[in-house]
Amino acid sequence: MKRLAIVLFLALLICIALSDEESQTCDSEILATSCTPEDGNQSHDIFELILAEEYETIDPYLPNCIKELKKRGAHRCWHKHSTFLDHLLGVHNILRFWGESEVVARVGLFHSAYSNSYVNLALFDPSKDRNIMKELIGPEAEEIVHLFCIVDRQKVVVETLLVQGVIPMQGLHVPHLRNEDETVYLSPEILRILLVFTMADVADQYFEWQDVLFGGSDKINSMLVPGTDNISKHQSKSIWPGRSSPGIWMSYVSQLGMVASTYNPKDSNLDRKIPPVFGNCTQILSRELEIAAIELYWNVVTNEAHQSDEDIIDKLQMAVTLHPYFFEGHVMLAQKYLHANDNILALKSAEKALELIKTWGTSYDKRMAFGAWVSWTRVMHQRASKELGWPSSSWDVNNFGLVL
Repeated sequence: MKRLAIVLFLALLICIALSDEESQTCDSEILATSCTPEDGNQSHDIFELILAEEYETIDPYLPNCIKELKKRGAHRCWHKHSTFLDHLLGVHNILRFWGESEVVARVGLFHSAYSNSYVNLALFDPSKDRNIMKELIGPEAEEIVHLFCIVDRQKVVVETLLVQGVIPMQGLHVPHLRNEDETVYLSPEILRILLVFTMADVADQYFEWQDVLFGGSDKINSMLVPGTDNISKHQSKSIWPGRSSPGIWMSYVSQLGMVASTYNPKDSNLDRKIPPVFGNCTQILSRELEIAAIELYWNVVTNEAHQSDEDIIDKLQMAVTLHPYFFEGHVMLAQKYLHANDNILALKSAEKALELIKTWGTSYDKRMAFGAWVSWTRVMHQRASKELGWPSSSWDVNNFGLVL
């Protein structure tokens, strides 16, 4: 209780400070504009196709790719909060939500296929399977996949690019992961892809269990923050999946996005692709604000029965003010406003949630699958827009459905 009281006090001070700074205003209309992809129609089409798992329409290569991944056991491999196949598809989907090409999305789908510096999940042997991979995803995508598997991504992304804050115009020469006598050249475009891919990779897989595993309850140590990984703070016996609350990763991803936004192609005719999150990667979420927002959000989740509706709404409003980039707080606000028969605020919250959902393509609160969050949010939107109210019978709530 003392910890929450401190969080609430600090959150209140921060909210007051934010309200006084026009550059960091949390006005929903401004945030809605800054977080909307440039090509709304294309984004909408990809969104619906991915939800429907229309893989052949998304990319004709995908059905064979998925079949081959299953053949090699990707669906049987554990990976953080899901299977390895689920993770690979999740990264692919996020990259497509963000407007990346089929080639880059295929890189996301096979990013650890030859194993890498993070995990030992070699589904393909680079000494004999590279031609197979080229046939599956094309030579351009295979070359990038191979590059990502022969460099130390932690050192390149976290210890170099994140520390420098920019993509060097000349690219980087880095050590070969398995051959100390070799160096690998990473062009500026490859570094951009690596950064954006890493953003998607972290977004899909990270939840609180990793925070506890690497840093314990003090939230200080982290596998994501440069210079903070202290093995003496590791809690390697942490029981999986733990509480499964949101992990502290969006602040890190916002910093990666800022670095990715420094990329300038040599050819001015090329598109400068920027993920649509964090105001098209122009804004940084601080780790402190993220932690405070999660504390407020999770207090609502775990102590709902012991709080008034007013307290719950206040905490959720404060959470999404401190951290305006996650959709789940808005989803819960929509539900609470419906409970109060306030259709206007419920609709506004549901619309904001759907907007953020379509920019992320993955959930922050990973207790439920992304598709479940989408469908529940659409139910909230429908009930608010049609002024259907909230049922008094739990049978009616349990039987909610929506056909579009």
